[in-house]
Amino acid sequence: MKKVFLTIALVAFAVAANAQFVVSGQFGFNTTGGNTHYEAVAPLTTEFDYPATKTSNFLLSPSIGYMLNDNMQVGLGLLFTTGSATNYGAMGAYLNGQEDWIKTNNSAFGLAPYFRYYFAQAGNFNFFCEATLAFVTSGRSHTHAYDNSTNPVYDAEADGPTSTSILDFSIVPGVNYKFNDNWSADCYIDLAGLAYTRTATKNYGTVTDPDVVTSTDVNTSFGLVATASAQTLNAHLGNFRIGINYHF
Repeated sequence: MKKVFLTIALVAFAVAANAQFVVSGQFGFNTTGGNTHYEAVAPLTTEFDYPATKTSNFLLSPSIGYMLNDNMQVGLGLLFTTGSATNYGAMGAYLNGQEDWIKTNNSAFGLAPYFRYYFAQAGNFNFFCEATLAFVTSGRSHTHAYDNSTNPVYDAEADGPTSTSILDFSIVPGVNYKFNDNWSADCYIDLAGLAYTRTATKNYGTVTDPDVVTSTDVNTSFGLVATASAQTLNAHLGNFRIGINYHF
């Protein structure tokens, strides 16, 4: 038995000696907004600003990997997204110097262990396939509505009617470009992904209790489609995701 443990320890040490850690991440942020300026001179002089839909989105997706050898890498990725959208109501409220809007906030969190295999090399380009088992949960959105053009003033907040949990297994191709011994960049081609996805949507709300779960809808899909976790990232970064890696 001691010989078995000693053999396993030597194999593990040999693997670790040839291994290399890789820290990588993806970051995304975007915002939209602005307003339309209205000015009229007949029949009355009127000038006011009507705001356009305002949105903001933030994405952080760090990961740490472990190079087993020149061709194989294992690791764990995290996903965090948060965003908000504000839609504006009756233009007449802004004409009179008042406000009418609804703001919705939402967020998602995920864990994604992965295995990557490099199968070809051309200069500084290394081509790979990456298998990922991701779990992503999106909590209930939160809505704040406000309208001071009414009497009494309408000011209400509420949680959204659904929350979502996604289990996603995918195999996605990509290419890694090595700048030097320490820095490299990945490009994932999500348009060519092979994925199995299971989505469970919880529905909330009764007349007496808006927080009770009334039902759960489960849907599954399989095919050559972008993965659910990639779709969450693509909402911020597009169908071609880019990650920056540091090797040490």
